[in-house]
Amino acid sequence: MYHAAIYDTNHPVLSYWEATAGSEVDSYKPLDHDATCEVAVIGGGYTGLSCALHLARDHDIDVRVLEAGSMGWGASGRNGGFCCMPATKLSVRQMLDRYGLQETQAFFAAQQDGMRLVRSLGEDENIDFDRQGDGNFEVAHHPSRLAGLRDYAETLTRLFGIKTRVYTKHEFAEVGHDSTEQYGAMHMQAGFALHPLKFAKGLARTASAHGAVLHPHSFVKQWHRVDGEHLLQTESGALRAKRVVVATNGFTREGLNASFDRMPLPVISNIITTRPLIAEELARHRWRTANPICNTRALLFYYRILPDSSFLFGARGDLSGSLAAGERMRSWMIRRLGEVFPGWRDIPITHFWRGLVCVTRKLTPSVGCLDEDSSVWYGFGYHANGVNTAPWVGMKLARQIAGVGGGEANIPAVMAGLPLRFPFAWIRWYALAGAYLYYRYQDARG
Repeated sequence: MYHAAIYDTNHPVLSYWEATAGSEVDSYKPLDHDATCEVAVIGGGYTGLSCALHLARDHDIDVRVLEAGSMGWGASGRNGGFCCMPATKLSVRQMLDRYGLQETQAFFAAQQDGMRLVRSLGEDENIDFDRQGDGNFEVAHHPSRLAGLRDYAETLTRLFGIKTRVYTKHEFAEVGHDSTEQYGAMHMQAGFALHPLKFAKGLARTASAHGAVLHPHSFVKQWHRVDGEHLLQTESGALRAKRVVVATNGFTREGLNASFDRMPLPVISNIITTRPLIAEELARHRWRTANPICNTRALLFYYRILPDSSFLFGARGDLSGSLAAGERMRSWMIRRLGEVFPGWRDIPITHFWRGLVCVTRKLTPSVGCLDEDSSVWYGFGYHANGVNTAPWVGMKLARQIAGVGGGEANIPAVMAGLPLRFPFAWIRWYALAGAYLYYRYQDARG
């Protein structure tokens, strides 16, 4: 869908995360020979690495990971570091109407399990990913949005047992921050913030230590069936496997396997970071929280203070992905940061980078195995909430592949199965452009 620059695995991701993840040198090598394994995982992000880790550690299954870039090169290594929920663009009401109360509750329980899994992986496997905060805030960007946050908070607590608290504008200024788009907030006592690339690198290191074989810079060019097995051809080698897990999310390529064509809708998201803010600068907006924050815009802003007091500010992106469009987005984001937080208008920007969020027609994650080929498994469509969801999906796929837990019966109906295809590949661009126009209209109305 986008300019080749978005998919260039040889181009470094000039992110704050890359600059602060440490100088650790890994020993992973591209696939440069022919090899075999029980399970081949395509995609070295949270889904693929978690799946490989759990297959190797918990089930002693021979697994290899093929990643087009370095491990964590995609969204897993460049997102905002929000371990939050839910991984859907459906409202609770829409989920209840479509799936019923029991399955909707199962979905929210899985989302909370995902947060606990991320935390436990850090603790059990000694992955230091700079965890911050004790939950997530959602901020009303307009006075009219606070009532909706009150209703949402009440629903989260009543139906799903999630502790919440709603703050008025003045109350939130005492515990969170103040800005030109702060009219109260809802705190969800679930989740936290983290360093996403440190988490991805930690998953890779742990998966390798438990026996998974990782192959970075091993782009899968072709996928064939040979003698009942899968043959994945890379530039310099071929991997034969009995089963395959597709874990490429927003970077899923058309034509790799026709079963997944025209399903993902990749959406560009952009992030800028400032230099570290000093105490006097933080006080200009009464900043008092380490929790990650998003606001109530349909085309949302998401932001947080990082451990070194740099400020991270994120927003959805453009429709082309070209380098020139990226520069325009960078300028727009700097301007908007200064409008929302005018006290920081002149703070220098140190990093700007982009990545792909994965949306689908069903507006919820897709997890399972193909009906026409039960040896092919998949997990994608996290709708900008993959930090908690993707590791959980990887763990669940590993359990299903190992024959533990009854297969797809353990996946909430909200997440199970493939989404509908878009009728034509090109229509995704127009669908996204139309959605952006509608969302901008909604946001302008308040």
